[in-house]
Amino acid sequence: MTEPDPYADDPFFRRVFDGDWNACIGRQGHEENYLDGYIEAAIELVDAIIEKKLFAKRDTLVLPILYNARHAIELALKFTTDRLLEAGLLKNDGIKRDHNIRVYWERLHGADVGDEKLRAVIAALKPFVDSVSRIDADGQELRYHRNRDNDPSLSEYSTANLKLIQHSLRELERLLSDLKYRSVDFVGEWRTGACTARCSRRDLFEIARLMPPRKDWSMQVFDDQKEKVKARFQLSNRQFSNALNAIQGNREMAAILGIENGLLHLTDDDVVWVVEQWRRIHPVRDENEHGGVGLDYFDTGRIEGMKEHLALYVQVIEVIKNRLSADALADLETIFYLERDRIFTEYYAWRVDQARTEHAATNDPKQEIRHLVEKTNLLQCLQRGTAKLGRLALAERLKAL
Repeated sequence: MTEPDPYADDPFFRRVFDGDWNACIGRQGHEENYLDGYIEAAIELVDAIIEKKLFAKRDTLVLPILYNARHAIELALKFTTDRLLEAGLLKNDGIKRDHNIRVYWERLHGADVGDEKLRAVIAALKPFVDSVSRIDADGQELRYHRNRDNDPSLSEYSTANLKLIQHSLRELERLLSDLKYRSVDFVGEWRTGACTARCSRRDLFEIARLMPPRKDWSMQVFDDQKEKVKARFQLSNRQFSNALNAIQGNREMAAILGIENGLLHLTDDDVVWVVEQWRRIHPVRDENEHGGVGLDYFDTGRIEGMKEHLALYVQVIEVIKNRLSADALADLETIFYLERDRIFTEYYAWRVDQARTEHAATNDPKQEIRHLVEKTNLLQCLQRGTAKLGRLALAERLKAL
């Protein structure tokens, strides 16, 4: 027997088969929908009032506008707090979970997290936190005419300018977006281990770009940049040294300084040779070539050419199989996907091991090679990937191919 629909008479959640206006919530929603939704609602409301000149609705809609802005700040601060707590980057000091956004902001600001961008965004939120905390410390006064003490809400205020609010909401939206995305990225970068107690992975890359090449570190330019970097990132001498050590021990960061690193299982000649084989299948195109427009696809000559091309594919795959070891093939595949999929280079060795294990399980090296040589962006990804991994001389050789 079919169970009755529990939502059949529900005025808000009755099932309606409408692909245009069915919104995803609950198990089909995401936490980020809450973070984005309240600030978006505040902006949509204030824009509508001003653009449509809804003067009669100023006094009623200003309250949900300000409440939505306040709630958006609260959700964003809690989102960042939770991400940092889960990663162990923020001390779990037992602060109760309530609606006091000032306490949440002070906790994040006081943590002085090891990331320049995150510190700056948190600091930039202070005027907004101060403002809404003054008028609504616990999330009550913008929702109710009277507060917990039964006193009139917002009793010290008499007007709020909607154009000023509109301008400030757009700045707040940008800051909340920065806070959300930087929190997620910061935690993801931290998991690579490419950081110090004071500097995030992002910070270390920026420091590497600010410092002169490693070969010039005995010159005055090094001392000049050292002082600038210390001042900008608020580093002690020890923290600065820790940052440089971390940079030099990281393939991608060290490459910025001109430091060479070798690949795990491939020689430079191996990679160049593979690309030369790949070029037999993917020759450099004539700039005047029009991609075959107007060709007769059933032309006998064209069909013969296709046969020859397929035979060339088989030949190239065979010679690569005969030259590359299982480890070298796993290395080649990893370099390609590290660049194509924007994978952190800190996972290079682990990804090579994973590829080697997967290849051993399938036991079909020709198919693995086919997957690579059919990629039209193989050369581009190998060139950029080897540069990031610190094989700078090889990356320069590949540019000429």
